[in-house]
Amino acid sequence: MPAEARPEQRVVHLRDRDDGQRMKDVVYVHPPSYRGAEFPNPAGLPRPVVAGLPFPWVTPMGMSGPLFREVERVKAELCRRLWGCQVCGNDLDTTAWVALERPEEGSPVITSSAIHRTCLRLAVEHCPVLGNAANGYAFTEVFEDDITTAAGEHNHERAPKARWYLRPVSETSQPGRPRAFLSLLQVLDGPS
Repeated sequence: MPAEARPEQRVVHLRDRDDGQRMKDVVYVHPPSYRGAEFPNPAGLPRPVVAGLPFPWVTPMGMSGPLFREVERVKAELCRRLWGCQVCGNDLDTTAWVALERPEEGSPVITSSAIHRTCLRLAVEHCPVLGNAANGYAFTEVFEDDITTAAGEHNHERAPKARWYLRPVSETSQPGRPRAFLSLLQVLDGPS
């Protein structure tokens, strides 16, 4: 069945960006019930503000407004595969930050993608899930090889729809470095 006949399918294509980043521009060709083509959501900071909130790069815009509880799968997959930031859509540095279910080695990563330190601060200040201290999330700085899709496996390919986990630091390329787990309060009080 052609894509045009399946209203639930979003047709996109990717193009290289003019700024030399690994991350790609996502161009929506057929976004039924989705305003992706009409709502410009370019990568970078500062983020557009919609409904009084910063609009993350991976968040879709619906016909009635932001779909903050959803994630645009194409963009999320780019973030996973190209080591990009889900908040601003730009390339990540050598290290990035992740939110964890628990402050321990092997803990599941909440979103299975990483973000810049500045973007982490923005996320915890405005996201009611990440910014809720009752959830008990921990935050840590990671290198790409700190991430795995299953206990003991390194995720070189950033497999689609794979759940990320934090590898024990002893199993990474820099096994002697210390790893710090920050609380929500430490992230909010720390430098941007």
